[in-house]
Amino acid sequence: MCKLQIVIPDGSMQEKVEKLFVKAGLPIRLESERKMEGTVGVDWVERVVYQRPQEIPIYLANNHFDVGIVGEDWIANWGLQGRFVLKGKLPIGRGGNNPVRIVLAVAETSKVTRPESLPRGCEVATEYVELTRAFFERKGRGDIKVTRSWGKTEQKIAFGATGIVDVTESGRSLTANKLKIICDIIKPSNTVIVANLGSYADKVKRSYIDCFARLILGAYQASLYVSLTANVPNEKLKDASWLMGGLKGPSCSPLVGKGSGWFALQSLVPSEKAQQTIFALLQIGVTDIIVNRDIPLIMS
Repeated sequence: MCKLQIVIPDGSMQEKVEKLFVKAGLPIRLESERKMEGTVGVDWVERVVYQRPQEIPIYLANNHFDVGIVGEDWIANWGLQGRFVLKGKLPIGRGGNNPVRIVLAVAETSKVTRPESLPRGCEVATEYVELTRAFFERKGRGDIKVTRSWGKTEQKIAFGATGIVDVTESGRSLTANKLKIICDIIKPSNTVIVANLGSYADKVKRSYIDCFARLILGAYQASLYVSLTANVPNEKLKDASWLMGGLKGPSCSPLVGKGSGWFALQSLVPSEKAQQTIFALLQIGVTDIIVNRDIPLIMS
């Protein structure tokens, strides 16, 4: 029996990833809070280990794990693009279901509008040291001093740095710290499921890696939909079916007894369209609408 070694991020992304594991039917049971590793109750996964997002690409590339969940930004930071098999993108971030950007920012009062205009020998603070150095070298700006930030990077300009390279989703945190973006370093960066090349070359492990990826992607997809059920009179069946849509269209069952001449339609509706769909159904005479907002898994 194959025994997968899985690595996932701790910190700000931990809760979101854990929720996907729960929806996928793989709730993580920690051995201890200090050890930060656990099991998921299936015999083909040996352990799930939490690590800092920055380090996950290195450990995967060095064959310590078979599959992991990590940001594309950290894969790029270590220059490890092409070293993994991409099994799926999860556009989830700390603040919502959106990819992030890695940006170069300066004080909003600065006259600098592009990387080439930065003062010679100035300091740029970042967690993405390797990525930032490579970026400035490509720009012919090897003179810029790149210093490592261990967090709260937005504050580093107030402490004397000329610029920062940091991750952003909405840009609100940068604005709150009176900073402006002058350049994108990476756009976009998603959270991704990636497999170790050696592990994926193993035919037995590959099937389990594929299964794991499909379960996690199915859990993510389920988070984007609600299940909607409604009773529809025969003369409105075509209109209601069109309104409810679905992955391939709604399922339809005839009602019996007092409901003769009516049909129960059930479909998956994108969460952001649920209210407008319900309103439209009510306008054409649809009744008995039931909405389930907690769908565990969609493996389409």
